[in-house]
Amino acid sequence: MQRRTEESTCPALVFFAVYREGTNMGIGRQELNGAWKLRGADGQRGAVKTHHLFETDAAKWMDATVPGEVHLELMKQGLIEEPTEGLNALSARWVEENLWSYRRSFTASEEAIGNHAWLIFEGLDYHAKIYLNEELIGEHANFYRPCKVAVTGKLRKENLLVIVLDSGLHMAGNKSIEGYYENSQDHELHKRIWLRKPQSSFGWDWSTRLVNVGIHKPVALEWATSVRLDDVVVLSEVNETMDEAVVTVRAFVEGCGENPVSGKLTVRIGEDTNAAVQSFDYTIEPGMQRLEAKCTVANPKLWWPAGHGEQHLANVEVELHAADELAGKRSKRIGFRKLRINQDPHPSGGSYFYLEVNDRPVFAKGANAIPPDMIFQRADRARYEGLISRALEANFNFLRVWGGGIYETDDFYELCDEHGIMVWQDFVFACADYPVTDATFMSNVKQEAIHNVRRLAHHPSLVMYCGNNENEWHTFYREEGIIYPDYALYHHILPRIVQAEDPGRYYQPSSPFSPDHQYPNANDRGDQHPWTVGFENNDFRDYREMICRFPNEGGILGTTSLSATNACLPEGGGSVLSYAWQQHDNAVDSWFALSAPDKQISDWIGLDPRSMSIEQFVYYGGLIQGEGLREYIDNFRRRMFDCASAIFWMFNDCWPATRSWTVVDYYLNRTPAFYPVKRAFQPISVVAAKEGQTVRIFGINETEQTWSGELQVGLFRFSGAYVMDERLKVELPPNTSVCVLEFSDAQWEEAGITDTAVFARLLNEQEDTVARNRLILPRFVEMKWDKPHIEVVREDTYAVFRSDVFAWGVCIDLDGTEPLPDNFFDIWPGMAYRIPWPEDRALPAVRYVGNLVE
Repeated sequence: MQRRTEESTCPALVFFAVYREGTNMGIGRQELNGAWKLRGADGQRGAVKTHHLFETDAAKWMDATVPGEVHLELMKQGLIEEPTEGLNALSARWVEENLWSYRRSFTASEEAIGNHAWLIFEGLDYHAKIYLNEELIGEHANFYRPCKVAVTGKLRKENLLVIVLDSGLHMAGNKSIEGYYENSQDHELHKRIWLRKPQSSFGWDWSTRLVNVGIHKPVALEWATSVRLDDVVVLSEVNETMDEAVVTVRAFVEGCGENPVSGKLTVRIGEDTNAAVQSFDYTIEPGMQRLEAKCTVANPKLWWPAGHGEQHLANVEVELHAADELAGKRSKRIGFRKLRINQDPHPSGGSYFYLEVNDRPVFAKGANAIPPDMIFQRADRARYEGLISRALEANFNFLRVWGGGIYETDDFYELCDEHGIMVWQDFVFACADYPVTDATFMSNVKQEAIHNVRRLAHHPSLVMYCGNNENEWHTFYREEGIIYPDYALYHHILPRIVQAEDPGRYYQPSSPFSPDHQYPNANDRGDQHPWTVGFENNDFRDYREMICRFPNEGGILGTTSLSATNACLPEGGGSVLSYAWQQHDNAVDSWFALSAPDKQISDWIGLDPRSMSIEQFVYYGGLIQGEGLREYIDNFRRRMFDCASAIFWMFNDCWPATRSWTVVDYYLNRTPAFYPVKRAFQPISVVAAKEGQTVRIFGINETEQTWSGELQVGLFRFSGAYVMDERLKVELPPNTSVCVLEFSDAQWEEAGITDTAVFARLLNEQEDTVARNRLILPRFVEMKWDKPHIEVVREDTYAVFRSDVFAWGVCIDLDGTEPLPDNFFDIWPGMAYRIPWPEDRALPAVRYVGNLVE
């Protein structure tokens, strides 16, 4: 079967490396990466108007590398210091205000000069004026999509290429932001809503301002004799019974001549001798067009999320020949899986919202991902490998790519495909209205959306698109008559692009979002951002009552690793609340008259964070955050699948912070809250909850098999005595949460809630602890604490911890550089707690314990 479809939307300006295979080539590519020259201009010094001329003062240009970024080049020259450290980001503010020119010469081949030719810029940041041999040949202003400029007939043997870049501040300087954002004073400094580049680079609560500028992706000269393969999109669909899949290949092809030519598209699916190969014949007309081919795959091996099965992937190779010459070759890796977002009516009102992958409900466990670095170009594959490794270590199966950063990279998605991390991708619009009534802006946005949907469409890890972050929530109660300038973008333009370019993929207009024109952050339908906890209200016990269907952004501030905290401060030390500390602190610290994050610490443990040492601050701030995130996760997991996610804010940092929402800091270290989150996300888990006058114990089993073992449950006093201690056989059905025991709270009340905790643990047949948890009702400052006497001994390949009284938040490490079996754990009175520990490694030392005693 074959079909040729005229393209009805703007072509995606994308280029993947051409393979130089075969003997008859109608295409060519010359890389223009590597050594370039760079020069800045501030309006008085630098004379940017001369930068594109052949004649120049070579001594005033510095060495630079493409791909790259201006801040990185200035660091190499010793002109600025590493912006992530200390106060260096403030010292580098001048960089974004300058204009910057990249310059290089290149020799073009006779093939390039004599054929149809294009310059391909895969990533320009931001407003670029492109000069070839002193002639302005093109402009571009979008971080998120490539730029392709035709240079047919413009090439010489020796050529001068110059790109003059504005970070975006000059381009947006005369734009109005009136009515677009409630905090106009902030937006007057940058007018980010007009600029299609990472919104968070202009500053967010968790990041400083560092406006990037540069050529951040490869540059090449490409040529073709008669036909050029511009892009390939591969779509796959699995049938209802999952015994057959259809692979659809869309080849975007440009006919370069004036007459039609014959073409052959060959599709190869699979590996080696098992690969299926099909060819399709076409007539390729002049201009851009879409060629479409469909192939059937019998009994496909399925792709599963992490923890639910294997991540089977298949290679799809696409090769185009035209007029008996190779016109291009691309390769994609796909995964076959059936996906549904179940939004059936819920018996108690509203609707469900959960993922069904291959007909199996999957509880989404994870967090929100932001760009891994404030200088985006240096987030390489190794960095993404580290992040995905941390996500898997913490028992994640889901990441939400938040809408104020980037459309995540190919490296990110390839790794998520390989490891089973499901991805929610926001389009990059966040916390503002956007000026889509401006025709130029809207055209730019459409091309950006088309390009990125095509780029991501083949990834099995991508489970949904979302139009924006929080915009609909923020505008829901606006008075009648106020214009919603971007409503049509999210409700009409973007969903139509998704339907056309990636048909069948779930899309929703905003997050949070409720269908049927209900309040966007309603708890009983759609997805939720449960931010009634986390800012002025620090009482995370309120999570225990939430009944959200799909919570995917809520959290508690805490601390990063000790080394990340120290990197924020001047060499030789610093202190809590020093000026450098404040610059790296989360901006929520400044949102209210008095510091809400400081109050969180004093309210929960009765200590003044400003009188703490840096180590104490890291420990106690992280200890409280870990408690809050555990409460968040426990509450939503015990309700599966009435609730179908526990996705918190947030996963990672883009720079070192003294206070953050994250469980993985900028250096990929595990923060103090990492291990409480990891335990809460275990496939087999147990949760104790108080509902009215009843205590209920929930067993959670996310595996495919029934889990059988024992439940030990009861009450212990912090001072050491067990008021209640019972054991019973339990079975946990697969992929569900069940209440395995309930009892009246009368005995707990009688024992005194300030001195006791409910405990529960699951044991296997070998008496090993599989999961454990406890429930404390008052704030920690209200509890009656005893000083613990902790003993650590070795038993075979285990380190065994014992304490005469309850020991809270035992810390054996604050650096987070190495994976540990556990950290920030409790020791229950008189009950050994065992963690694996190599025999050749010294026993761990207790660094801190949280008990609030002198």
